[in-house]
Amino acid sequence: MRYLILTAALLLPLASAQMSVSDIPALPPGTVAQATPAAPAQAGPVAKVEIQDVEITAPVSTSATPTVASDDVGEVMIPVLATDKDGNPVTGVAVTWEVKNTGKNPVYVISVAVDGKATDIAATVAPDETVKYETMTGADGTVTLLLNATASTAAALKLTASTGEVKNLRDAAQTIDWIGQ
Repeated sequence: MRYLILTAALLLPLASAQMSVSDIPALPPGTVAQATPAAPAQAGPVAKVEIQDVEITAPVSTSATPTVASDDVGEVMIPVLATDKDGNPVTGVAVTWEVKNTGKNPVYVISVAVDGKATDIAATVAPDETVKYETMTGADGTVTLLLNATASTAAALKLTASTGEVKNLRDAAQTIDWIGQ
């Protein structure tokens, strides 16, 4: 408490600060003063990593630059959430993404987002090609991949984490179909 009281005294305007260090009562022997509040309780070990609600079909994109995020109709966000046994988000869980283009036209990997910050990837995945990305969940326990397509095609996602294969809320592997006009 000695430190906290001294800090408060230093924050007062000099004209009104009438306290000196000798006015601060000493701590009882064996007591340790904390300068900062205790850290919030950490979530327990990861119990579940799950793909959150994702559209299985989407219209094709109309964007001229499909590898750049533009809120276009063809963009599909795939959020993943890691939680402990009590449902609390878990930070720093490694998630491996495999995106396989199972269609006849390119699929575009736009970006990965963690803690509200997107990192551009801007990759084109050709038909029958698979790309792999390593990510980590952020402070809110999530990591999100953003995909796009400009013509009818499909993608199959295989995600793994320390808990094993990551499934969606329907306990199935995640696929996405882009449907053209």
